[in-house]
Amino acid sequence: MKTTFRHCLFAIVAASVLAVAAYAQETFHNPAFETDDEFGKAFAQGRNLLRQGKLDDAIKELTRAAKLKDNQCVDCFTLIGQSYMQLNKYKEAAAAYRQGAELATPKQGELYNLAGVAFYFADEKSLYPEAAAMFKRSIETSEGKILQAYYNLGYALIRGGKADEGVAALKTYLEKNPQAAEVEAVRAVIANPKLASARFAMPFKVTAATGEDLALDKLKGKVVLLDFWASWCGPCRAEMPAVKRIWEKYQKDNFVIIGVNLDNNRKAFDQYVAQEGVLWPQFYDGKGWNNRIAQLYDVHAIPATFLIDQQGIIRATGLRGSRLYDKIGELLKEKAK
Repeated sequence: MKTTFRHCLFAIVAASVLAVAAYAQETFHNPAFETDDEFGKAFAQGRNLLRQGKLDDAIKELTRAAKLKDNQCVDCFTLIGQSYMQLNKYKEAAAAYRQGAELATPKQGELYNLAGVAFYFADEKSLYPEAAAMFKRSIETSEGKILQAYYNLGYALIRGGKADEGVAALKTYLEKNPQAAEVEAVRAVIANPKLASARFAMPFKVTAATGEDLALDKLKGKVVLLDFWASWCGPCRAEMPAVKRIWEKYQKDNFVIIGVNLDNNRKAFDQYVAQEGVLWPQFYDGKGWNNRIAQLYDVHAIPATFLIDQQGIIRATGLRGSRLYDKIGELLKEKAK
């Protein structure tokens, strides 16, 4: 699935997205569909169009293929749902996934979960009950094996006005999956269901360029600025004096900057940091755009900033200069009240 889905909560349905991606890959390479009849040709054409990003055309061919099978083609509806998701047509995606789920398939639980995800992503209050119904069906048909469905159900119920039921679902999720990456975020929502609409920062634990551990979870109670940059990036270099001013102003408060460097040349990185007197922690792994944290936060352009409050919620992105400076001061005052 494409990363454009991350405009919603960072943590929400991560496992679901991976599940449909894996399922789609199975379908792409399934020799059972490599036939010379009209259905096989339509399905292959639709699949190839999807690979090429020609989504509207893919939907037309896959819909034709499904009709040739009397609408009994689970894989057709799966790929139709995927295509609609990439087009951000969430209601249509939900209908396709649900139609596939209602057929006899070992993937029934996954498809009901994905139908719920699509309804949830539509971000309409009237559709949260529909999303919750799909997540419940996912749990029922998978006999509780799709743990992410409990998590998704909790959020859908809370967003739909059923906070007590949603909290109960999230508690069940933690009981069944105590090592989940989003444990802290879920606990926060259980304590305060209003946070269900918040965008929690994805946790990470890495080693800074100077050797110390950097773990976002250990910075709770502080305002954190994630600053993505590179020495070769002209706008990043132009912005560096403003970042230094922020550090000088707030470094003694409950505030920390974590620089995330996208250089792939360690010498260039070290020289720039020394030359500019950059004193705050930096994460460098030499992988450029494939930097671990950059991938986690879906960063495709720099400079990029993520401002995280004391509860681990992303409060602002993309701020620079005086706007960033003022917003940090505002968040620090919130904690002081």
